[in-house]
Amino acid sequence: MAVIIDGSASATFATPLPVTEGGTGSSVAAAFGRVVRTAGNITTTSTSLVDVTGATVTITTGAFPVAYGVAKSFQHGSLAGNIYFNIDIDGVKQIGSLGIYTNASTAGYTQNGSFTGISVALTAAAHTIKEMWSVNTGTGTIIANSVNSHLFYAQEIR
Repeated sequence: MAVIIDGSASATFATPLPVTEGGTGSSVAAAFGRVVRTAGNITTTSTSLVDVTGATVTITTGAFPVAYGVAKSFQHGSLAGNIYFNIDIDGVKQIGSLGIYTNASTAGYTQNGSFTGISVALTAAAHTIKEMWSVNTGTGTIIANSVNSHLFYAQEIR
């Protein structure tokens, strides 16, 4: 049972909505997809946004927004090198033309690159959602091993 308290009153929901993987827009369940990579680091030298290897999900949603998120650690091989991260939904970048960026204050220093976001309401259809990234110079590395995995997810919000 979920209890929501807003400070002046409370509401109790005795029957939570079911959530199942692979739900469709016509079902009550919210659709979601999740990818966890532990099989080896991912690198790029691309100065324009490219797909993060393996970080793509396709889900069929109703006419609702999608919450997305990434939990990861990363490194840049160059001092003061920038790494940019973005989410693409059906060819539309969600965080501006470049996305979120961070600057390496020390070459090879491992940093937290986790972030979340939410889309506008999508059409009721199948949608491809992917993580993208680039660097301004040098080599960027996403850490993806059994100790520090890379997690990417998207979930319809109903």
